[in-house]
Amino acid sequence: MEPIGKAFLAESRYRFESCFMRLFHCLDQINENQVWWKPNERMNSIGILIKHLCGNLRQWTVIQMNNSEDFRNRDEEFKDEKKPSKKDLINLLEEVKEDFISAVDNFDPARLGEPKFIQGFNVTILAAMYHSLTHLEEHLGQIIFLTRLQLVDNYKIFSWQKHGH
Repeated sequence: MEPIGKAFLAESRYRFESCFMRLFHCLDQINENQVWWKPNERMNSIGILIKHLCGNLRQWTVIQMNNSEDFRNRDEEFKDEKKPSKKDLINLLEEVKEDFISAVDNFDPARLGEPKFIQGFNVTILAAMYHSLTHLEEHLGQIIFLTRLQLVDNYKIFSWQKHGH
């Protein structure tokens, strides 16, 4: 299992980093007001989605791999009253990214099958990481859409060539 486990961790790290590149690509193009813009009251802004993603990534991956205590308050992530600045959101993303990479780099692949109980679900660490990645990619698509919706023709298409792919 170890070669497969190492391959899974390497691919997970690559995919998470790829998502973060595209998140930062969007944030680089929008201003403070656009971070918190919503097409309507029933939808989430980019800022809300970022707060939610950071909470999810930390709870489902970093905390599980590090065997840390979980203090997440998921409902707080969706509150619109406290709007961190764009810079603070970027810092939050960078911190979670750094913590994730550190956790993956120091993780023993033999633990991927370790059982965990997260948000009422019995999962393994492998399943938690897979869940978190698909969740990240789902919301990344929403963030890209919200960015493009606001910028229209001014949106700069993400170039894989500029990022070494």
